[in-house]
Amino acid sequence: MTAMRSLLLASAMVTALPLANVTGVAAKADPSFSDFFTNSKFLLDARYRYERVEQDGFANDANANTLRVRGGFQTGKVWDLQGLLELEGVAHLNDDFNDTVNGHSAFPVVADPQDFQVNRVQLEYSGIPQTVVTVGRQRINLDNQRFVGGVAWRQNEQTFDAARISNTSIENLTFTYIYLDRVNRVFGDRSSQGDFEGDMHLVNASYDIKDWGKVTGYAYLLDLNEAPALSTETFGARFAGKHNIVEGVAAIYAFEYATQSDYAANPGNFDVGYWLLEAGLSAHGVKLLGGIETLESDGVRGFSTPLATLHKFQGYADVFLTTPTNGIVDRYATLGYETKVEEFGPVTGFAAAITYHEFEADRGGASFGSEIDPELVLKFGDHWSAGVKYAAYNGDGGFADRNKLWLSIDVSY
Repeated sequence: MTAMRSLLLASAMVTALPLANVTGVAAKADPSFSDFFTNSKFLLDARYRYERVEQDGFANDANANTLRVRGGFQTGKVWDLQGLLELEGVAHLNDDFNDTVNGHSAFPVVADPQDFQVNRVQLEYSGIPQTVVTVGRQRINLDNQRFVGGVAWRQNEQTFDAARISNTSIENLTFTYIYLDRVNRVFGDRSSQGDFEGDMHLVNASYDIKDWGKVTGYAYLLDLNEAPALSTETFGARFAGKHNIVEGVAAIYAFEYATQSDYAANPGNFDVGYWLLEAGLSAHGVKLLGGIETLESDGVRGFSTPLATLHKFQGYADVFLTTPTNGIVDRYATLGYETKVEEFGPVTGFAAAITYHEFEADRGGASFGSEIDPELVLKFGDHWSAGVKYAAYNGDGGFADRNKLWLSIDVSY
């Protein structure tokens, strides 16, 4: 708080200086507190979704109709300060599913509990050259969200109570430091696992290499009061990008490696690794990508990513939200196509993809099954979209078969 008061004082001193009348042009009027509101904009983001889950071991199938609405406003920027407030509500239109807090254990889980809360409330200061400081409850997505992300897929977004500093003083280099003391998870305030509290330090530095991609180094130190077994220190590096081969055709690639060990009050003593390798081609809206991702294990615990957007990885069926005791290797291939549409009724664009996964244990190589994930998204103008997605997981190694279907309509302003 002392640092923030100093920043506010420095900003006030700067804005108090007289404005010079250069080349005879009248100086702009001094900003005033009312400019926060006269230059503000409203925020609206809503999604209706139907989710169906058929899973072996449950007598009933889950059928979830949910509606999520976020609304708020972002102020104008005055004295290099800008504020944002956003509320979020999740409503159930039926109750034939286990939302993790309603006690409907005869149904498979659809982790979208009813909730009403402050999703984001933050203050941003940009008065220091090439530096932005953001304090408050905020959205944080680092790199591809494998380690830190907002879990935008679920109706209740994951947000972070944090102080964030980003600096771009060195050309092509972005340095970010984030201190977290609370993670507001997707399970909501009524859940015993609805948040993580503790001391968390995130350091991320990325350098852009023109025409090739981005090199990133990071250190994530997590001290989690509610989950000491997930308190870890992770150090890693990532390189990802694309490079034109010929006109209209580009190679796409990513390589990442990280090490993880116990940290703070973690009762374990371990050292495990993570690595990712992806390669593919993109041409005229078509993407073909293959990859292999490994989360290692020491035979007792696996590499963990508790702050990640987990739904993006290891299949849409969300079978492996927790790394198996023997670790996991995910081999996958994706074929996708995305384009804008000029003359097709109200449709202005669409994206389609299908991904196939083969899973096995990192230790011992036992099969964990396979999964296929097709999806389609249609866009209607700048604000509306509709999507359908399906996940078919064929289980092995003790993991139950399951099929999931999603239908959704989104609007965002």
